[in-house]
Amino acid sequence: GLTAEQRQEDFAYLERELRDSYPCWGILEREGIDYDAIFEEYREMVANEDSDVSLYVAVNSALYRLGGAGHLSLLQPEWYEEFKEAYAETEDRTQWYQAMDAPASREGYPRLSEMVQAAFPEETDSAEGMGTSSSENITSLIIEEGKIAYLKIDSFMGTYDVDRKRVIAFLNEVRGYDHLILDISQNSGGSDYYWRDLLVAQLANETLSSTNYALVRNSENTAKYLQEAFGEDGLRPIAELPALPRLEARDREIATHFLENTLTVEPAGDGFHGKIWLLVGNLVYSSAEAFTVFCRDTGFATIVGTATGGDGIGIDPVFIRLPNSGILVRYSPLFGLNPDGSSNEEYGTTPDILSPDGEEPLVTALRAIRA
Repeated sequence: GLTAEQRQEDFAYLERELRDSYPCWGILEREGIDYDAIFEEYREMVANEDSDVSLYVAVNSALYRLGGAGHLSLLQPEWYEEFKEAYAETEDRTQWYQAMDAPASREGYPRLSEMVQAAFPEETDSAEGMGTSSSENITSLIIEEGKIAYLKIDSFMGTYDVDRKRVIAFLNEVRGYDHLILDISQNSGGSDYYWRDLLVAQLANETLSSTNYALVRNSENTAKYLQEAFGEDGLRPIAELPALPRLEARDREIATHFLENTLTVEPAGDGFHGKIWLLVGNLVYSSAEAFTVFCRDTGFATIVGTATGGDGIGIDPVFIRLPNSGILVRYSPLFGLNPDGSSNEEYGTTPDILSPDGEEPLVTALRAIRA
């Protein structure tokens, strides 16, 4: 195990890196979260308890108490190998893989897994990996023959290869329909490639592009990831950011730079010539929110439901690696902005058609279709 000094060094390192790099402090302040008190509480816990599991509990608990905005979380032991394997196969995410494959994490995560299993057997016995089986992930229905089709996808994570055949076969079957309802109301994210390839490229009739701003705190930890993702010329000084009416002063104050990022998707075939509806709700987050933002910006689909969970304007969360334990902490390096300057993490996306309280988005969409 680690010495007391090493555990304290790790927690101090986490606190320092978050204060330098994490872009969501303004959200925490607006929500009344006393992050100084939280850090102090768990700093003392690490100092007073003589076990490595106390470091894990302190880091995990502190991040939970901070609220998780901007993907802030500890990479749990049961996810480590899956994440590492995924990044090993991704050519443009070498920094992410290198962070996970560093000796401290490569050697520390198996020990952490054993330690957590021993300390919390009831929780780890039921722990699952990232993926969702295709049979659970996709629901496809014909609501009205020749007119209304329905496709529900509960995750953009882990089932792409299996889902691809089912999704494309169903889309080909209903390509001549008047209406296609895409339901992601239970979808908390996964991979942007999933929705770009299986939904937009398959259904678009023309090239579609979406452009958004994101604030950046270009710390030493964040910079290496952004340079790989956007190149040396991608960042622009915060002073050049256009005036945006709902941009919070605190969010702009802690940013050093901003990005103007454009996502373009080319059609893969003849597309869908009917009307597309996208069902959303407050569980929609991360890459599911990215799909929602793309639909909003391009008009690809009419959005129906309630406000989304947000944090869909950015790139994969990056890592802070604690030097002694190898524990990996994730955070979004980009603070995505809606067109009016409001925080996408904080406010999400407001649908084109809001569902009344207690009404399912599908009911709202069907009423609009049949109006």
